[in-house]
Amino acid sequence: MSVDALADASTDPFRTQTISDDTAADAMPDNPDAALPDQVSAAIPDDATVVSEDHAVTADGELKNITTGETVTDPALVGTQDSQPDPLAKTDGESFIPVQADEVKQKVAANGGDANAGAADAQTAPDTPDTQPEQPRPNDSSDSEQPNQSDSSAPSDSASTSDSGEAIGNASDSATATNGAAKATTKGSVRLAALQNNEYGAHWGSYNGTAAFFDASNNLFVQQAKGVIDVSAWQGNINWQAVKNSGVEGAIIRIGYGWDNGFDKQALRNISECRRLGIPFGIYLYSYAYDANTGAAEGSSLVNLLQKAGVSSSDLGYPVYYDLERWTWTGHEVPNDPGTYDGIVNAWYGRLQSAGYNNLAVYSYTSYLNTALNSGNIHSKTRWVAQYGSSMGYTAFPTNDRGWQYTSRGSVSGISGTVDLNAFGNQTATSSAPSVPVYRVYNPNSGLHHYTMNYNEVIMLVGKGWRYEKTAFRAGQSGIPVYRVYNPNDGNHLFTMNSYERDNLARLGWHDEGVSWYVPSGGSINVYRLYNPNNGEHVFTTEYGEYVLVGRAGWHQEGVAWTSL
Repeated sequence: MSVDALADASTDPFRTQTISDDTAADAMPDNPDAALPDQVSAAIPDDATVVSEDHAVTADGELKNITTGETVTDPALVGTQDSQPDPLAKTDGESFIPVQADEVKQKVAANGGDANAGAADAQTAPDTPDTQPEQPRPNDSSDSEQPNQSDSSAPSDSASTSDSGEAIGNASDSATATNGAAKATTKGSVRLAALQNNEYGAHWGSYNGTAAFFDASNNLFVQQAKGVIDVSAWQGNINWQAVKNSGVEGAIIRIGYGWDNGFDKQALRNISECRRLGIPFGIYLYSYAYDANTGAAEGSSLVNLLQKAGVSSSDLGYPVYYDLERWTWTGHEVPNDPGTYDGIVNAWYGRLQSAGYNNLAVYSYTSYLNTALNSGNIHSKTRWVAQYGSSMGYTAFPTNDRGWQYTSRGSVSGISGTVDLNAFGNQTATSSAPSVPVYRVYNPNSGLHHYTMNYNEVIMLVGKGWRYEKTAFRAGQSGIPVYRVYNPNDGNHLFTMNSYERDNLARLGWHDEGVSWYVPSGGSINVYRLYNPNNGEHVFTTEYGEYVLVGRAGWHQEGVAWTSL
């Protein structure tokens, strides 16, 4: 980046800052898969922000066609005064990192194009400001269930080569994404993520006996790494079984955008499928907030959606992310200073935390984090960053765990079209044990509760009239076993760590149903137990408030049964 550009970024916090440009000559800066236009209209100011292949937004919030300079008024792209548009509509569902217009102009000129074209000389000047995507635009304000999933073929793997004794991985020299492959090390065989590397050499490998992700210079980004996708309605009806079979190890699901817009059309189905298949998932909400009040409104709206979807804090394998980007919405101005964003983020956090959601984080892209989001408060919350290049330019991650969205053009079996690919993991190794959710359902006829790690069992019981309540707690995949026995006379289940109690009840006619889950040795969250003296049932909860309220209703409080993860 030039000295002049650095000076501009320091004096104008709203200016989109270009970190480095690894892209090909015919690609948009910072967006290797977005085509560079042949010309940029003279009506596009240098300080405008390019937000897609076809569009730039001016400092006063006006969206323009980048080649013709015409103002875009399509409500599907810019919304109305009272309604927010789907932010992915401008890019037909693909992620795009906003970039400064003068950077695009410089590259167009260097590539032999016209960086100051008159609108009358544009190659195309349509009457309408934009064209519809090739596939139908998803309706993102829907609470309806989704149609059946579809299949697609799995990508093939290509081998990576060893770089050193401990760190194994190799940058791809191809201009298109290539897949990482499992690689044996001196510490044993390591199963690497099945996702592709990116176009500029950031790649999968192994480090200290674990899967890892490296930049193009073989600098470690994370070890103990997981290949994660982020999805929305634009990915259509995902075949999640095929996705899991392909090696994807997690998903960040868009639940919606703004406030009072309802669910992303595929959110409920995506959440249900990840639960059914045991795929760890997180949630993200795209922000249209412009002050603390609208940040609070987005927080309240998100809590409402999470509760409607039955997602508790214990369900989440990844955080709830607040997606902060340079947005476009007719009649409204995007915040342009870190102080305003501080108020937005704090208000959003407050609403989520008051509802019991504490695993929260911010998502954005490097240039925005260095300008409009350049706040210690926001940086202390940022754990997932988008940058499509050879290296990660953002270095202020506040925690050991972090995520890099390294390409928007991934290919995964079970998903038609492209999908964002991410590497999540730890900068330094941790010994935290993996955990699995234990679900709680309630029978309104008998008044009994049931606990299971099998989400298919949850679906079966709900189909028979049981009510899904929440994830009661998270159990370990190893540790002290908790046994499940069933009384065929009254339908009661008992869960116990005492094998003698299990054997005694089995002799009395209870059915021994084996091990339900394991109590991990490293648990830190109390699981409280209550006993109903009227029907002999036990209930377990991690929520102390529920423990107190149910105790006041006549249940016996039996203290901490164990600790969970």
